[in-house]
Amino acid sequence: MKKIIPAYIFWIMIATSSLFSQTFDTNTRDSLKQKLTEASGIERIEILIKLADKMLVSDPDRSIQYANEALEMAVDLNFSSGEADAYFQIGEAYLLKGENIRALDFYLKAQKMYSKNNNRSGQAKSYNSCGRVYKLLGDFSTALDYHLKAMRIYENLDDKEGLANSMIFTGIVYRNLGNPELAMDYYNKAENMGRQIDDRRIISSAMVSRGNIFWYENENDKALHLYEEALASLDESEGYGDEKSGIYNNIGNVNRQNGNFKYALDFYQKSLEISKNIGDKNLIAVTLKNIGITYKMSRDYDKAIEYLNESRSIAEQIRLLAVNKESLLELSETWSKIGDYQKALMYYKEYTSLNESITEEQASDKISIMQLGYHLKEEAQKQTIREFDLEMEVLKEKNIRNVIIFITLLAVSFIFILWTRYKLKLKKNQELRLMNADLEKRVEERTKRLREENERRRIAQEHAEMANETKNKFLANISHEVRTPINAIIGFCDLTMKSDINPDLRVNLQRIKDSTEHLLALIKDVLDYSQIDKGRTQLKKVKFELKMLVESVINAFYLDAKSKKIKLTYHIDDNLPKNLIGDKDALRQVMYNLVGNALKFTESGSINVDLKVSDQETSDGQVGLFCSIKDTGIGISKMKQKLIFMDFTQEHDTSSRKYGGAGLGLTISKHFVELMDGNIWVESDKGAGSNFMFTAVLEYEPEKQKTSVTEEDTSPNGKKLHVLIAEDNILNAQVIVAFLNRMGHTSEVAKNGLEALKILSEKDFDAVLMDIEMPEMDGLEATKAIRMGKDNVKDPEIPIVALTAHALKDYEEKSMQAGMNNYLTKPVDINQLSEVLQTLKN
Repeated sequence: MKKIIPAYIFWIMIATSSLFSQTFDTNTRDSLKQKLTEASGIERIEILIKLADKMLVSDPDRSIQYANEALEMAVDLNFSSGEADAYFQIGEAYLLKGENIRALDFYLKAQKMYSKNNNRSGQAKSYNSCGRVYKLLGDFSTALDYHLKAMRIYENLDDKEGLANSMIFTGIVYRNLGNPELAMDYYNKAENMGRQIDDRRIISSAMVSRGNIFWYENENDKALHLYEEALASLDESEGYGDEKSGIYNNIGNVNRQNGNFKYALDFYQKSLEISKNIGDKNLIAVTLKNIGITYKMSRDYDKAIEYLNESRSIAEQIRLLAVNKESLLELSETWSKIGDYQKALMYYKEYTSLNESITEEQASDKISIMQLGYHLKEEAQKQTIREFDLEMEVLKEKNIRNVIIFITLLAVSFIFILWTRYKLKLKKNQELRLMNADLEKRVEERTKRLREENERRRIAQEHAEMANETKNKFLANISHEVRTPINAIIGFCDLTMKSDINPDLRVNLQRIKDSTEHLLALIKDVLDYSQIDKGRTQLKKVKFELKMLVESVINAFYLDAKSKKIKLTYHIDDNLPKNLIGDKDALRQVMYNLVGNALKFTESGSINVDLKVSDQETSDGQVGLFCSIKDTGIGISKMKQKLIFMDFTQEHDTSSRKYGGAGLGLTISKHFVELMDGNIWVESDKGAGSNFMFTAVLEYEPEKQKTSVTEEDTSPNGKKLHVLIAEDNILNAQVIVAFLNRMGHTSEVAKNGLEALKILSEKDFDAVLMDIEMPEMDGLEATKAIRMGKDNVKDPEIPIVALTAHALKDYEEKSMQAGMNNYLTKPVDINQLSEVLQTLKN
């Protein structure tokens, strides 16, 4: 909804204040009512029109009553000026009520009367209003024609205020036509003109319009700056309540989008207070809806439901369909988040029904516009005939006076012309009836096709959602099943390497561990691609030693390089900090993919990994990393270099068969590098090797600070913890028990969630390491039960750390929602586990 709300608020602000300033002065209104009891004739008509104007925003139905009474009196007294103003005022009220076609009909009648009275300012005002209606109906081309007509009239009248307003309306249409540059030009001209005549309302409206363009382009800071400037220009003087209310709403929207919910609510409350004071139900409904959305986003669902229901109630009263529809959808989502899916479904059905009703009404409006066009054309033809009849009568009288001899001839000619015209009229009427019948048939067929197409799209969307859900479940299960044995392999490698063994064996075990982690990275490629496809990738911040990370990558490919007699080397610049902070898994995966590709496409020669400080700008506590992986392989053609970072792309169509791989590695690497505020590129010539380079921005700590957990940290010291391990896999449980023993902690093992609850109700523990996938009761259910104090567990607030083979972000979120304090994925790194337990000790 980000792209709808600011434009909608701004449209209300322009529509209700640019042409008729709504002061909502109660004393003035009462004074007019008092004068109305004593007035008659033209004076009464003028008072009725003023009252209709004053009641426009607070009570549009009452405004229509006053304007209709003025219209009836004006027609009786043949007061054409009052008749034109009454038509226009009725159009304004129907537009505010959302009845666009009726509003357009009255605007056209007003324009016709203003033209008859040669009231050029009234004509321009009517043209702008017609443009507003066509804009709401989505006919931007026609809307633009009307606004340009209004601009030309105001230019001829040298009316700078009217010209500036027309420029703002024209800019809005150009923005909707996808030309923000031209729209910005009109807004700037309007603002300059407003400053020339010192009209603060025009200045602020132009600023808000410029801010809306930045809002649509997701440049929130620029939009917020312009909104605040617009507000400041109005705060310097009294009044302008409706304009301020709209701007407060826009500022609230930006803060809400940026996650500043408190500030957003403050501005919405200011807008709501002003809207209630001036009686603007449209703005009240919109503001209540925005407050409800903000509370929903901040997870205060009770208040969200309260404000959304209040917004919906007002929107139904004044037939504000767009706000009512959006409120229903937000209520459905809110009840869904609470877990009351029955109410969520109820509101979603109401939303769907209203959406279909709006769609049908829009189609009906378009048909009405077309019928209105035919009606106007027929009226023009009738007017031409009437004018022709008048000319013929004049000609007849002139001939009778001057040439008696031609009376008979003229009479015969006149009868012949009338007969011919009558036949022509019959023919035209027949053609119009055929055209109307054909149009109705086409509309009916088109409506039927649209409904069928919507149904096909709905079914296709349901199938796509089901397929996507199946894919996610499959990936989650694959991740869990593969990570479980890998956890045991890496864990026992770690334990064996930390024991007193032959150095050669330790090197071999390190290579087994690095190769296993390489296998894990390949599996993670598929999982990461799924997360990228969903747009949900998030980086973690952990402390790590750069040299150890690079050596793990080199070790993973050591044997492959040795078997191909390829020299695999690396160099780390001394200017790079030893200890860094960032997502080491993402960085390692980028290097895995690039070194793996280099080895895959190099048959002989060398591969060199070079790391140094990049020249990109960084903040305090950050360092720019530059990494180059240069090989002497087959190289990449210039054409393929433009495509190499796309999904499933390799140098040759046969590459995947000859060299292996799915073509996802570079896509994922590019995504990770961009998340680390860096770039990735390649320099290569066909047959002359390749040099893949990337940059990244990471944080670092001074050398004197301890940035990673060393072997000494995992040795027994300080407070000893008694830990419960909930794990159904025996090998994984043995690994964790061995890790804890090495750290000097004691532990017990529960095979499932039910057994964990039983043990926690009988014994005291300092922490729980909880697997998620377990028989009888899984880790999520067990955690919820512990937090609720079921089975009389001794400590419902005991720290719980998820220790699972699930690597998707969904499971981390589910773990946190269930009440866990931390989340570790298998294979478990002994240093990471030690860090987590160290925080519990402290």
